[in-house]
Amino acid sequence: MARAECAKAGLSQTMTERITMLVVEDQDFMRRALRDYLQSAYPHAAIIEADDGARALELCRSRGPQLVVMDVGLPDANGIDLTAQVKEMLPETAVIIVSQHAGQAYVERAHAAGAFAYITKDKVYRELLPAVSRALGRAPSGNGHGDPQ
Repeated sequence: MARAECAKAGLSQTMTERITMLVVEDQDFMRRALRDYLQSAYPHAAIIEADDGARALELCRSRGPQLVVMDVGLPDANGIDLTAQVKEMLPETAVIIVSQHAGQAYVERAHAAGAFAYITKDKVYRELLPAVSRALGRAPSGNGHGDPQ
C-alpha cells in the first residue's frame, strides 16, 4: 500500500511496512542499550547503528530510516547540526535527540534543527518509547514526553 493510500485508510506507514530505525551514539554501551531497548518494543524493526556523524549520514542516504535516535556529542559532528542535515535529506524522518545536556538552549536548538523530541539520558527509559510511538504515528501526540511544542 502506498503512503498516501495508507493515510487515506487511516493506517500509519509503520503498520504496513517494516520500520527502519537508526541509533547514532558514539558510546558502545549506550548505543547497544538504546538498540536493545528499541528492539524489545519494536521486534520487527530493522535497527541500524552509527557511532559517528559520517556513518549516520551514509546510512540515512542508503537506508532512509523512518526514525533516528541521535546523540548530541559525536566525535566528528554535533548531533543537533547533524539533525538539520538529516531533515534536509529526509524531511519525513523523525529525529529524537537523546543527550546528557539538559539546558533549555540545547532543546531550543534541537527543535530549530527539526528534532521531533529532545530527551535527556536520565529520562530515556521513561520518555523514549512514548516519543517514538508519537513520531511513528502510533499514539496521539501531546502527552508531554519530549514534545517539541
